[in-house]
Amino acid sequence: MREFLITAADEGQGLLRYASKIMKKAPIGTLQKALRKGNITINGGKSSASMEIKKGDKVQLWFSEDTLSKFIPEDREKEAPKLKKEELKDFKRHIIYEDRHIVLVNKAAGLLTQSDGSGELCLNDMLLSYYRDGKKGSFNPAAANRLDRNTSGLVLCGLTTKGLQLLSAGLKERSIGKLYRAVVLGNVSKSKELKAFLTKDGDKNEVTVTEEEKGSAIVTRFKPLSHISIKDTELTELEVELVTGKPHQIRAHLLFAGFPVLGDPKYNTEEGKKASDMLGLQRQLLHAYKVVFPRYKGEFAALSQKSFEAPLPDDMNRILKYRRG
Repeated sequence: MREFLITAADEGQGLLRYASKIMKKAPIGTLQKALRKGNITINGGKSSASMEIKKGDKVQLWFSEDTLSKFIPEDREKEAPKLKKEELKDFKRHIIYEDRHIVLVNKAAGLLTQSDGSGELCLNDMLLSYYRDGKKGSFNPAAANRLDRNTSGLVLCGLTTKGLQLLSAGLKERSIGKLYRAVVLGNVSKSKELKAFLTKDGDKNEVTVTEEEKGSAIVTRFKPLSHISIKDTELTELEVELVTGKPHQIRAHLLFAGFPVLGDPKYNTEEGKKASDMLGLQRQLLHAYKVVFPRYKGEFAALSQKSFEAPLPDDMNRILKYRRG
């Protein structure tokens, strides 16, 4: 038998989910049967799969050591990569907000949010490595939303089960507001709400936006903040609100509306590509700059109706210094 003390990071999840994180190599059917037979318990009493674990609880796994050694990885902490001190310092500089449950990180352009299987360092790796010293139990800090590799800005990350659940629910229900800044080709004169339909080609990792009712319905709102003139090229700085959250939605939807994001290598026009080349841009000028939380009570009251902003990156500021107002 082995016993595990539940920490604040683990509380709030169901017993079956917790057990599956500890006994990663065990088939889910084996764990469900063990729960029914009383071989997985909380505080020594018979428990159900959905029973919520709390800080201070003790979870017992009533298996032989031979069985446990087959189902539990020898060293679960090896899953956290070891980063250099400079990399950890850089990560710390990009933290916009942090409490015991969540952290908001200003992701740099060029960095993957989650692993793509190539072994390349991603934000989730940095998150896990940065918090590994204080991390105990089964919960791994993780990002609740994803930004494209070359989109910069705020990524919402859970440091505890409760924190990740809060963020995931808020994003799914759209109660957490996400606002972006973008520089687009053309002169946008007024605010708009765009409605269309999006389909995805998984093989090409590319989406298409049309008025035809197929795929997913999408809604994107934007308003002009300033106008820019550079070498007879008219540009507009936009604030964009992502009402629905589909991959590549902002980039593809703005192209569909006739205002491609400057620097975008995939969703652009010939004129937009020429302007991007003229300005020496290496990526799309799209930045997730602001997040707005809804009203909360209780444990998350400190976040209630708060907003947080990530400063604009240098490549955007280089273009925005030519604002006309």
